[in-house]
Amino acid sequence: MIERILPAFVFLSYLSTLAAAPPAPIAVKTPDRKTPVSYAKEIVDILDAKCAGCHGAALAENRLNMESVAGILKGGKKGAAIVPGKADQSLLFQMAAHRVEPAMPPVEKKQFPPLTPEELGLLKLWIDAGAKDDSAEVEAKETPIELGELPPGVQPVEAIDLTADGRRVALGRANVVQVDDVDSGIEIITLGGHRDLVQSIRFSPDGKTLAAGGYRDVILWSAPTGGEIKTLEGHGDQVKSIAATRDGKTLVSGSIDGSVRLWDAAAGKETRKIDHPGGQTLAVAITDDGKSIASAGRDGSIVIWNAADGARVRVFKGHAGAVNSLVFSRDVKRIVSASDDGTCRIQPIDQDPQKSLDPFILSGHRGAVRGVAVSPDGRILISVGDDKTIRFWNAIDGKATGVIEEHSGAVLTVAFAPDGETFATASADKTARLYRTSDRSLIRSFAGRNAPLTSVAFSSTGREIAISAADGGVKVWNVGDGRGVIAFGHMNPKANGPLPPINAAAYLGERTFATASADKTIKTWNYEGTWSEIGRLGPHVFRVSAIDFNRDGSLIATGGGEPSRSGEIKIWNLPKRTLVRSLDTIHSDTIYGLRFSPDGALLASAAADKFLKVTNVADGKTIKTFEGHTGHVLGVDWDPDGKRIVSCGADNVIKLWNYETGDQIRTFQPAGKQITSVRRIAGGPFTLGASGDKTLRIWNADNGGVQENYHGANDYLFAAAMSADGTRFAAGCADGVALVWRRGQDQPFRKFEPAAPATSTVKK
Repeated sequence: MIERILPAFVFLSYLSTLAAAPPAPIAVKTPDRKTPVSYAKEIVDILDAKCAGCHGAALAENRLNMESVAGILKGGKKGAAIVPGKADQSLLFQMAAHRVEPAMPPVEKKQFPPLTPEELGLLKLWIDAGAKDDSAEVEAKETPIELGELPPGVQPVEAIDLTADGRRVALGRANVVQVDDVDSGIEIITLGGHRDLVQSIRFSPDGKTLAAGGYRDVILWSAPTGGEIKTLEGHGDQVKSIAATRDGKTLVSGSIDGSVRLWDAAAGKETRKIDHPGGQTLAVAITDDGKSIASAGRDGSIVIWNAADGARVRVFKGHAGAVNSLVFSRDVKRIVSASDDGTCRIQPIDQDPQKSLDPFILSGHRGAVRGVAVSPDGRILISVGDDKTIRFWNAIDGKATGVIEEHSGAVLTVAFAPDGETFATASADKTARLYRTSDRSLIRSFAGRNAPLTSVAFSSTGREIAISAADGGVKVWNVGDGRGVIAFGHMNPKANGPLPPINAAAYLGERTFATASADKTIKTWNYEGTWSEIGRLGPHVFRVSAIDFNRDGSLIATGGGEPSRSGEIKIWNLPKRTLVRSLDTIHSDTIYGLRFSPDGALLASAAADKFLKVTNVADGKTIKTFEGHTGHVLGVDWDPDGKRIVSCGADNVIKLWNYETGDQIRTFQPAGKQITSVRRIAGGPFTLGASGDKTLRIWNADNGGVQENYHGANDYLFAAAMSADGTRFAAGCADGVALVWRRGQDQPFRKFEPAAPATSTVKK
């Protein structure tokens, strides 16, 4: 493959002092061949192996840049390096054959051995034949590299990033991108499409775009965003049940504290408190118009209330056990209940509060009935329970019409989609299932959780479904294709340890919903966007090992290059996905770090050529070069004010630089192995770095000493990321594990380990 620029051929300065004892000329062994010598296949490799460094774009001694045939022909201070068709008159050949002085490569540079007689013969034939550049022809004929399957067990996390709020983490595990919710620990989605290991990942500043770099290209994904809106506080114990009006404006909740509370959902304010007479309130329901609410509890009674004034309208008794679920029929002529006594009841509601009609008692479950739902047309009733069954009834007369036995654990809840064409169940077997109502056939299962699933709720259009669990997390799925959309954890930011279980969920609109938790609170959530591939940036010459967005997300920089041959940087217009500028001659080796300055005017780049450089984004001109690392420079970041730069490298250290003067300020206390990532922490003189010695550290930039150590990794740390406020850190390990820490806590609070293939995978 010739998608690369020529390596540099080393010349001594034409003005250098002549050696006292010039080397003897080298014999030239010209091969006997009929085929022409290929510049792309033969000459490039000779020059690469014997002559690297002095006459590339980085140094260009005597103004001689030999990274292309055009540069060789143009020459430097002494003119062209070759005369096509006349090798014996070409300085390149004469110096390489030690026929004139200075001889090339220089004798004192022992790392660059002289050309062999055979190599000189090929060089002579190529020049004598006209010094043709056949790179494009070879590239056109060359068979593309075919990448096979990655070996089993190869799943290092070589790239990782956090959203600015620290709520979601994207990690490159082997050749896929996995996106997880940090608060809940839930995997949201796995994104495919890469042909080789994912080397770089970055969220845009607003979190709405995710870029992932692999072999030769960068895949851009649109990413859903969202978070908590309000926390509704007031209950004195676990909130066991919630329900919402059809317009989502009013929410009702029931708690073990015995109360029923009405809420203005948008404002997050309590508007009414009612005490259920039977003590613990386990189930609540509300009519579509919000005029009536119902509550039921441990004592088995069902009470209907006037929502306007909280007055009790009527009471129904008869259940011999706790009532776990309540629902009004759409026409409000019936209320259906499910109980620990193993029965469901269809209770007709007469217009006259003084009249009480006899209920239909539905028997058939072998154990407690946990959930009940009535279809929007009021004709079908579904109940679920501890006996692992899903049972169907005629909602008018209570007659049994069928049963499904597919869950392997207790079925805890059931809900109809708004159009009634599908319904969903959630179970203690850690799966949820989506069925077609007409023939009761299974459409798909939703899995991937490590706790019983406690509730299912459809969005107002039925396009998405929120599924909550006893582990404190809730995940939203796309009903149509079964892909994950977003996830949240019902977290108390003041508390550590496991999240409290989520007991119920209810949508308040298309992309707003509420969750009720064992922590005594209700939270409302909102999200927007969807996962979809929006484009690719490329081709790149090799792997893309660095990515960064500017502050407003209008530009994205990508970097990579072929090891020891080229350093490639490209700047793209993100909305248009068009190339703005290629900066492929700034570095002579692979780019490992890119970072826009805070104002977006400059781009800092770190590379394997041991240089840190700063380029003007507007015109692509290199402004500053920082030299001092003794190994590959692997990462770079700016101070928030843009006046200083930090860099890290394979020499196990971080260096702090004064950008304005170009001076090195100090070298930080070294780590035990390579420092692979570096990030400046806002609000103080602190720098975060990840090292191959399995440790994440914070250094104090004022004195270069280690301020804090973060442990918990069991293998080499490839990459690190940080939330915008510096309160959360993430790192990816060679063993496939990704870790997230809170600032000030030595051990990670979240660990994402390699797992079986994800339930939802997007591939292009």
